[in-house]
Amino acid sequence: MLCAMVDWADTVRRLRLARRQTQAQFATSLGTTQATVSRWEAGKQGPDREQSLAITALDQQPGSAAPPAAAPRRVSGQSDHLIATEIPGPLGRIQDLPILGHAEAGEDGTFLDNGAITGYAGRPANLVGVTNAYALIVHNSSMRPRYEPREIIEVDPNIPVRPNDYVVVQTTDDRAFIKLLRRRTERAIILEQYNPPKEIRLAPEEVAAMHLIVGAHRVYR
Repeated sequence: MLCAMVDWADTVRRLRLARRQTQAQFATSLGTTQATVSRWEAGKQGPDREQSLAITALDQQPGSAAPPAAAPRRVSGQSDHLIATEIPGPLGRIQDLPILGHAEAGEDGTFLDNGAITGYAGRPANLVGVTNAYALIVHNSSMRPRYEPREIIEVDPNIPVRPNDYVVVQTTDDRAFIKLLRRRTERAIILEQYNPPKEIRLAPEEVAAMHLIVGAHRVYR
């Protein structure tokens, strides 16, 4: 019997990341669509009984939880030596916080490659034990001075966001925006960027997830 209290958003994301799969790849393994997996991970929808059984079966497959990770990829638009992973930084940081895709703090956002892991950052103390925490690398200056290019931002998807929080907004087409959340209504999510100053409005149906930024640190080079 399936447990009615399963946190499917956390379960699906944890299993997908452990399998090193994009949302599209994970969806294919279950015979569904990337948009459906995106809604599961955002907590907007849960899998039906057949899908729940299939997810449970995937989770129980021996040796399927951790396929070999792909080599870190070079970050487009940056110097050749900048790779989406860190060299050792401050003492006490374990290098196991997954860096997802690339993140631009700009109007156009950056495609997240459906959650593909491109490297690992140092995990701060406040994210120890948070299995679905992740990091993104900032590549431009549109949220300066709050977030600078080549900073790594640390994200906790479990803390509810409120107006005047700095957030990562993930859209249904897998873009990521680093913005200041000003307010949200039934019709719009209103965001602010700093450079150039601008208010950005997204329809709620365009947003797959909105996660709280809980810290940031420089890439050590």
